[in-house]
Amino acid sequence: MFTCGRCQSQGFCVNRSAKLFTIEDIRDPLFLADFKAFLVRYSFEQKLTPSMWHEHVCDLYRDYSGWIKDENGEAVFLDLDVFEAEHIREWFRDFIEILPEPTLPRLGSPKRVQALATIMRAFHPTESLLWGVRVANDT
Repeated sequence: MFTCGRCQSQGFCVNRSAKLFTIEDIRDPLFLADFKAFLVRYSFEQKLTPSMWHEHVCDLYRDYSGWIKDENGEAVFLDLDVFEAEHIREWFRDFIEILPEPTLPRLGSPKRVQALATIMRAFHPTESLLWGVRVANDT
């Protein structure tokens, strides 16, 4: 991967960024279904249990060497206090599951899903492009 001299000397790209998902983005049932399917696959690949997710998400956010930007291009900090809930392990257990096909997922906690989706987008930008996208024509 090519990096400029400035970025190479710092060890990371100063222009690296991820766009914050809006609440409207995550309210889309197709987006939620695809995002949850990604999380199930990711949990399996990383061997994450529901009790490990809270620490894993905090570590990912800590290790991200870029900026999270809102729709105006301004840098924002995610509020990880949304994960400081009494029964967060149960929330991860219930949220990260695949539902049968005709069932539409419900949002639950918008701020929590927004933070989780944005952090996952930061580390998996190409996969996140397809969350909520369906083909226009099957033929």
